[in-house]
Amino acid sequence: MPPPVFDLERPARIPTSTFGNDEDLRAEWPQTWNLEKFQHEVTSSLKDLFNGALNESADQLAELLQVCKGFADELGVVAVRAAIDQNAAEQKAVIKLFDKLHKKGAITQTDMVRTFEKLFCAWENITIDAPMAPRVIIETLLFCEKNGCVAPIILSKVPEALINVGLKRDDEELPKEGKETLIDTAAALKEFKRQLRGSLEEYFVTSKVEMLDRRLRELGQKQYRHELVKMALIISFDQQDVAGARDAALDLFRHLAGESLLTKDDLQWGVSRVLASLHELEIDCPKASEYTIDALAGMVADELLGVDFLRRCLLLRIGGGEGLHGLAAIQRKTPEFSKKNLDTQSFKKEIHTMIIEFFDSADKAEFTRRIRELAPLPAARGATIIRKIMQLAMEHSTAECESAVGLMLNLCHEEEITEDVIEMGFDEMYRMMPDILLDVPDAREMAKAFVVEAQKVGILGQTWEIPSPETQQQEYEEDVS
Repeated sequence: MPPPVFDLERPARIPTSTFGNDEDLRAEWPQTWNLEKFQHEVTSSLKDLFNGALNESADQLAELLQVCKGFADELGVVAVRAAIDQNAAEQKAVIKLFDKLHKKGAITQTDMVRTFEKLFCAWENITIDAPMAPRVIIETLLFCEKNGCVAPIILSKVPEALINVGLKRDDEELPKEGKETLIDTAAALKEFKRQLRGSLEEYFVTSKVEMLDRRLRELGQKQYRHELVKMALIISFDQQDVAGARDAALDLFRHLAGESLLTKDDLQWGVSRVLASLHELEIDCPKASEYTIDALAGMVADELLGVDFLRRCLLLRIGGGEGLHGLAAIQRKTPEFSKKNLDTQSFKKEIHTMIIEFFDSADKAEFTRRIRELAPLPAARGATIIRKIMQLAMEHSTAECESAVGLMLNLCHEEEITEDVIEMGFDEMYRMMPDILLDVPDAREMAKAFVVEAQKVGILGQTWEIPSPETQQQEYEEDVS
């Protein structure tokens, strides 16, 4: 068998999946917004919906999603969970709401995939307090699939147990085609897992990846291969040599991904199901969370799994408390990958620490290496780095200001920062000048010295001009507003 061409397209490098583009998964809360505020606004609008104001609610929520772009998945979760506690009319209203939002372009199919995956992962916990939850989730899913709000592939990802509990096979109101697909899925999924388990258990004894490769080709059923990822990880936890079994699981994933027998989607769906199962797994395997953290950190390091996806799992709270703990630990174990995907607040904190440490050590090479870990840097973040270097230098001493110019020059020579980004950094510094003056009364004079020195060493264009104090104040007020 020829070796797989794996290095060419590692799954984490592929920018799209059924969960959305990596860029979509990086969405951050706007300034002054957080999860609690967003949920409150959605819940308030849903009250209008349940009182019969469908159009008004849809308009309000569409506007909300313009402000909080990238969080339509959270809106979907809040809406379905609210519907679970309502009667049939309100539950149908939520389905109509999703249809309207989808037609407006406010919610996409990938948003709804993430919504339903969160519900698939949490349905058993929800059911403890709301016994009707499985039926409502299944009904909402089938009508959303029929209306085109979510891609048909989602039906092959519904957990077997949820189908068995939540699908009313004699319900004539449910979309017939979708209902029949779920019935077939439950049966096919059960058989697929039965046949796969024996092959996987044998693999962890023999480590013969070719045998499992051949068996997977024989089984077919590509739509269920996320179950292989979940099952392989869980079986590895039960082996005597857990570290060796983990390596064997990663070897298997690398091989199958290289042979195109496992996709980015398979890996993501499988991992989310493991995270969702952690609480249950720890009953029989108290170290399940620890083993999962090590395995997923290895998958990130091997670029089988992207940090953007894991961060979205964190935002959606996949796996509850155990999942949140595990996801945070994975970020700490893979800083060289996680730093590339820091949210804005974490990015600023990281940069602040790096600059202060540079002023203590004067090690330009080390600072440049750490900047390289953050690559590829969007121009806006590069500009923030330049502005922070100058601002923090001004808050210290003349020596730090001289070091700052040398550091910026080194970043340009090492091609980590371009001259255009340097210029953007100076623009940003002057836009923020009213704030900087509060801490550094001589900031205007010190900033002018930076301009002179930067132009002298050739990293700032000679035509760049210092904006007037009036322009600085106007731009500052526009940014604040």
